[in-house]
Amino acid sequence: MFQYAIAKTMAKNNSDIFKVDLSFYLKQTLRKYELNLFNINENIATEYEVRRYRGKEDFIFKIKTKLKLHISRPSFYILEKKLTLFDREIYAKNDHIYLDGFWQNEKYFMDMRDEIIQDFTLKNTISKDAKVYLAVIEQINSVSLHVRRGDYVEDSHTNHTHGTCNLDYYKNAINYISSKIEKPKFYIFSDDIAWCKENFDFLENKTFVDNTKNALDDLELMKQCKHNIIANSTFSWWGAWLNLNTNKIVITPKIWFTSNPNLHLASEEWIKI
Repeated sequence: MFQYAIAKTMAKNNSDIFKVDLSFYLKQTLRKYELNLFNINENIATEYEVRRYRGKEDFIFKIKTKLKLHISRPSFYILEKKLTLFDREIYAKNDHIYLDGFWQNEKYFMDMRDEIIQDFTLKNTISKDAKVYLAVIEQINSVSLHVRRGDYVEDSHTNHTHGTCNLDYYKNAINYISSKIEKPKFYIFSDDIAWCKENFDFLENKTFVDNTKNALDDLELMKQCKHNIIANSTFSWWGAWLNLNTNKIVITPKIWFTSNPNLHLASEEWIKI
């Protein structure tokens, strides 16, 4: 979603078009391409275009990468310099370019916020089960609370890079929200609801969102909550960023990357705890 947002913004600034490289999804099974479930401007890059603008990533490329040898790239190729940090220099590029990176900084696309929000509306309606939650969420002081576990716990590299938000973070966030709004109702989202049910027994006014059909159901429900408590996860980041409540309170953990506490994705108005 970050990659789409920066690409669309740069294309519009240059009165040009942008295309999406889907070759990543041919090489792995952890993630699947789902941007086409949103109302996006979708143009898919051909294999020829990817090779031309990114360069070949063949057997020789893999060997050089493993040996940490220099890899030459086409002049079109731009690699993100540093994770989460805004690089103004890329706006000087007005020719064909290939963007490689995460580009996780809202400054790249804030000028097109309204259009990005519209693009990330769903093509199809949410499930019937999700609508049951939504009917209540829209009527009360609803607060989404997202707990990211999954590969953050199970994969050693990911755990070292990100780590997980501990219960103290969530307790402090809950206390802050409770001091600011009247009768908050917390909707708990997670890829490990069983863990949440074991560990959030201290919270009375809660609902575990455990009956939705897919991740987009959850994203839409988080977006529709009045306020958000997010994890160090881009999934709940987008749920909060797409939230149209002008008076929303968004709580984010102070530490986003355990491996580098100085890097963070938080919007300036969000509260770090």
